[in-house]
Amino acid sequence: MESIYYNFEPQTRGCHNHKVMTSSHKVYEDEFLRIVSASSDELHNFANTLTSDLDLFVEIMRDEVGLNRVMRILGISDHINTILFYPIMIKLPEIMTHERGKDLASRVLDVCHIHEKNMFLQTTYRHGLVLARDVNGCSTLKKAITIADDVFKSDFLKLVAWHAHSLSEDDLGISLIQHVLNLDYTRKTTEDDTRLHELMGEFDEIRPTCDTGELLKLASKLTSDSDLFVEFVKTKRGSLMVQITLGKSEEVDAVLWEAIKRSYTDLETNYLGHLIILRTISVSEKRGNLRVFEQILRLIGYNALYLSKEPNMGNVAVQLAINLHNLDYDDLALMFIVMEIVKCDDEDTLVRLAKDGYGNGVLKKTLQVAKEHMDNLFDDLVDKLKPLLDSLRGSRADNIVALISGQSLDD
Repeated sequence: MESIYYNFEPQTRGCHNHKVMTSSHKVYEDEFLRIVSASSDELHNFANTLTSDLDLFVEIMRDEVGLNRVMRILGISDHINTILFYPIMIKLPEIMTHERGKDLASRVLDVCHIHEKNMFLQTTYRHGLVLARDVNGCSTLKKAITIADDVFKSDFLKLVAWHAHSLSEDDLGISLIQHVLNLDYTRKTTEDDTRLHELMGEFDEIRPTCDTGELLKLASKLTSDSDLFVEFVKTKRGSLMVQITLGKSEEVDAVLWEAIKRSYTDLETNYLGHLIILRTISVSEKRGNLRVFEQILRLIGYNALYLSKEPNMGNVAVQLAINLHNLDYDDLALMFIVMEIVKCDDEDTLVRLAKDGYGNGVLKKTLQVAKEHMDNLFDDLVDKLKPLLDSLRGSRADNIVALISGQSLDD
C-alpha cells in the first residue's frame, strides 16, 4: 500500500498524525499498521513528526486508542524509544495523570535502558507532589516508588515525609503515605534502634484495622516516655505514622497533644516535629477547636528566647507568631514574647538576641509590631533594652538601636 503520509504539507501533517494515532476508522488503522511495519527511516520520521507538537502529542497520549498505539511503537527500537521518551518526560504530569498513566509507565520502564529509567524516576520525583494530588498520577507515583532502587526510595521517602502534613488531609494522600510505610525499605530505616523498630512494628499491625481502642493503647504507650516519643517523631517512618494517626479519633489526638505540649521545644526545632505540630493544628481546627492553636501560640511566647536561637524552625515559628497580631488571636503570641524578653534578667541573652542573625529579626519584628499596636508593651521593651544600647552600637544590632532611638522602622 502506498503511503499517504507524505502527501500532506507540514501544517496539516499534525492533524493527520492525530487521526492515524487515535482514529478507529479502517483507513487510519491500516495506515498505522503500515507505518509500524515500514522501514526504520520512515518510522523514525513519523515518530519525530508525532512529537514535534507537544500539545498534540499530549492529546494523543491521553486518548485511549492513541495511548495503545504509542505503547505499541515503544520497544520497536532504541531510537524510537528515545524519540518518544523525552517528550513523555517533558509532559509527564499531563500524560501520567491519564487513567492509564500507570500502564504507560510500566511500558516505558520495560523497554528503556537504565539511564532512561533513572531519568523517569528523577522526573517523577520532581513532579511528585503534583502527581500525588491526582488519582491516576498518584497511582503512577506509587509505581515509581515501588520499582525505585534504595537511593531513589530514600528521596521519595523524604519527599513524602516532608509534605505529610498536607498529604494527610485527604484519603488520596494518606494512601500514598500508607504505600510508603508498607515498603520494606521504609521498615529497614529504623532497624538500628530496636525499641523504636518494635514499637513501629506494632503500629504497622494496627494500621490496616484502624481499631481505635488498640490505637489509643499504643498511642498511650508511645507517649508515656517523652524521650521515646520525640525520637519516634524525628524519624521519617515514625513521623509518617503519627501524621496519619492524628485525626483518627479525638481520644487518640488528645493523648498525642499532651505529649506534644510536654516536648514542644524539641519538636518545634526539628523539621519533622514541626510538621507534626502543623498537622495537630489542622486536625483541631477542622473540629472547630481553636484552643490548640492558642496554646501553641502561648508555648511559642513562653519559649521565644530559646526558639530564637535555632536558625530554622524555631526562629521561623517565633516570627510567624508575631505576624499573627492582626488576626483573631490578637496579640496573644506577641504579648508572651514581649513578656519573655521583659522578664529576662540575663543581659548576655538579650545582647545575643539583638546581635544574632536570626534573633535580631525576631527582636526587630517584636519591636515594630509592639510600637504599632501595643504602646505599653513597646515602652516595657524599650526600658529593658535602653541600658544595653552602648554594647549594641556598631554591630548587627544597629537596627535595634535605631528602633529604640525612634528612627526609621525600616532600617
